[in-house]
Amino acid sequence: MKIFFVLLLALAAAAPARAQTPDDLRGAVIESEFIATHAAADINRMIASFYPAEQVLPARFAADEYRVRFGSLYQKDQPIEILAQVFIPRAEQPAEFPVFVMGAGSTGLADKCAPSQERPAVQSWGNYKTFLLTIATQGYIVIMPDYAGFNDPDRIQPYYVAEMAGRVLLDAGRAVYDLFASEAGYVQPENAAPLDVVFVAGYSQGGQSVFAAKDLWAAYAPELPLAGIIGYAPVTNMQSHMLTLPQLTPYRLYAWADYYGADKVPLEEIFTDYWLPTLEDDVLNLCVMDAVGRFSANPAEMYRPAFLEALQNGTVGALFPELDKLLELNNPGFVQNDIPALIVQGTEDRTLPMAVHERFVERYCAAGNRLTELVHAGVNHFNARQVSYHEVLDWMQQIVGGQTPPQDCP
Repeated sequence: MKIFFVLLLALAAAAPARAQTPDDLRGAVIESEFIATHAAADINRMIASFYPAEQVLPARFAADEYRVRFGSLYQKDQPIEILAQVFIPRAEQPAEFPVFVMGAGSTGLADKCAPSQERPAVQSWGNYKTFLLTIATQGYIVIMPDYAGFNDPDRIQPYYVAEMAGRVLLDAGRAVYDLFASEAGYVQPENAAPLDVVFVAGYSQGGQSVFAAKDLWAAYAPELPLAGIIGYAPVTNMQSHMLTLPQLTPYRLYAWADYYGADKVPLEEIFTDYWLPTLEDDVLNLCVMDAVGRFSANPAEMYRPAFLEALQNGTVGALFPELDKLLELNNPGFVQNDIPALIVQGTEDRTLPMAVHERFVERYCAAGNRLTELVHAGVNHFNARQVSYHEVLDWMQQIVGGQTPPQDCP
């Protein structure tokens, strides 16, 4: 078992001016490991296999892959370590690149299910390494952290806990700058450096994470040069998601019982007797594709009748007032600020139906926020990233170039 404060002492020895208080740990790099260099020709093959033909763009850069650990905070002030994958463009001349922070979709709760552990040939959860390399090759320093609780023997992932997911993404952005600036010299690329522009993006579960990061940014990481957020098929409503993808509700509510307290999340009053005897073992051992195969897609088979009726009618608060508060608490996105947002949504997304998306957009805009919508006809939940490669890159480049992206809020 790794002891965080042993690593912290080693870090302090290398850079005695840093890491003196819990706040100083946020985004502080603890260790870095070079993994490999990915040639542009190899990335081109990845692009051709991941994107439809009309979205293919030739690789501009080779990319160096690193794994890093950085500090963050669990709940209020408990130091934790976060493992992340980092990809840095290899430039022939000195260049500054924008930073792209990515939040993964659902993968599971067990350490073996951490996004960094994905093996697409065995079980694809999003083919994240390919996706990250296709962004890095276009001139972005890319980082994707595992969520809090992964690679931690004392905790599980606080799955769909907005405040924790938002913190991890913001601290990942901080870690990129620390990676280059650290007195310990973790990264010494010949020509690359981070530009003072950060985009925070996320797919599915990661979509909740980016709106949480936007809400938290001014209070938690105001020094981070956050320039825009991107939600690929973002899950923005907990209640709806529990009806459209009930197979993942055991993850969510078990994790919430662990994080917030079992008294606020009465599992035995929510799930039917069929699931309860093995629920803990299932959620702590099954990664997402196995869980989808294990649990039922029919809400009536997952939930007790009273809970299902309350969930369908929007009356959870009458029976489960504490749980209802948690559901609303973890529907982020309604803190007003001027950070531009982009949502990529498919009309055939059954995980996040168009009606749910439209209600979110209406409320998001009513809060005074800025939004660009990319709605793709015939696209489902799983292909949002693939059909929007050009558009997302163009949207980010507009912001990097000092332009105002299109606004779809009235």
